[in-house]
Amino acid sequence: MTRVKPLRRLVVVLLWLVALPVLGLAVVRALPHDGTFPLAQAVGFVPWAALVTVPLIAIALAARRSFLAFLLIVAVGFFGFWMSAFWLPSTSAVPVLDPDDPGTLRVMTVNALYGRVDAEAVVDAVRDENVEVLAVQELTPGLVDALFDAGLDDVLPHSTTHRLDEPAAGSGLWSAVELRDVDEGPDSGFAMPSALVDAGGTDVRVTVVHPVPPLLSTTGRWHDELAVLADRVHADGTPQVLAGDFNATFDHPSFRAVLGDRFQDASRAWGTGTAFTWPADRQIPPVLALDHVVVENDMRVSDVVAVTLPGTDHRAVVATVAVP
Repeated sequence: MTRVKPLRRLVVVLLWLVALPVLGLAVVRALPHDGTFPLAQAVGFVPWAALVTVPLIAIALAARRSFLAFLLIVAVGFFGFWMSAFWLPSTSAVPVLDPDDPGTLRVMTVNALYGRVDAEAVVDAVRDENVEVLAVQELTPGLVDALFDAGLDDVLPHSTTHRLDEPAAGSGLWSAVELRDVDEGPDSGFAMPSALVDAGGTDVRVTVVHPVPPLLSTTGRWHDELAVLADRVHADGTPQVLAGDFNATFDHPSFRAVLGDRFQDASRAWGTGTAFTWPADRQIPPVLALDHVVVENDMRVSDVVAVTLPGTDHRAVVATVAVP
């Protein structure tokens, strides 16, 4: 008996040590602000905290820690509420959109990891997925040449590129139709250009999104860049699609501020689960959903998929969007 009690105490201590970060993530997710360290870094792991909470409840109950079990049950309730929409298709999701409908756009975004993505794989994905608009982040002059050699301009002949001479800052937009009214975007660490494309007679502004990552020294700047982007897109009444590496998940308040009451995340609207996209070049599966296609609430979405491409640490995201 004297050995059992110390062992039970050890189990209880370990249980609390694991449970406290999980409960902390529930609190962080409920906060309306993420512009300080370490809130921005922690909140992206909410889906994994939700996964861990269920067995923790069972262990807490088995250990007769009713108060801890109660806290965990409350936390898992909130986690379930926050994540349920990713598994429930919205009214804007439809089983199949006709790719030949001139009012549809097949949009793809990929972070090229300092231009190291395999250019031929990108072009193959563009062809296989019938992509009509391609947004590329961390674009370099060498990658532009490699994409041209791989035949991207034969499929998407219209393009605009920006700030290719700055490490990680370059961005580009390719399209099957003419790009008009090209805008270099806000003054930000990385290029975030936009342009108008025609979708069945409706002008749609497509923006390449890429704020700086929320590192220890850049968390405030990341938050500010997303805030500027939110103000910018909400001030423009033109129908819009935003595609890129937001360096944020849906659990980040800064990302939800970009959405506001006007936009929706295509992956969430499609309802087939969270599209984890980073890191995609490790032995473990991706753990964060940083890359998004964002559309107007009245746009319908279909066939939202994440595509693994060699040479980059981000999975590409592809979505079909129907413009009303």
